[in-house]
Amino acid sequence: MSTVIPKQTKKERDQITIRLDRDILQTLEQYCRYLESGRDYVVGQCLSFIFRKDRSFNEWLAAQTPDASSPSALPATANGASKQSTGPGKPAAIQRRLSVTE
Repeated sequence: MSTVIPKQTKKERDQITIRLDRDILQTLEQYCRYLESGRDYVVGQCLSFIFRKDRSFNEWLAAQTPDASSPSALPATANGASKQSTGPGKPAAIQRRLSVTE
């Protein structure tokens, strides 16, 4: 039987923390069992799918300049500061792109 998401391949990964509604998390867990894959793989594949299919996002992304990823262009957190983390061995630019505001 064919599935929408292909089998998992190994790639270099970075870690983030997110909060989900319980019903979404339960459905995610069921989908992971169905695919016999981990949460990180399933979430990553879902995001990749959405990023490919969202035309308005792709138009917006194409219009972005390299300056749009600079620290001053990042959204501010509730206390007004940019949220940036610096993990060991990870370039700051990657950390900025992976930052998740709560």
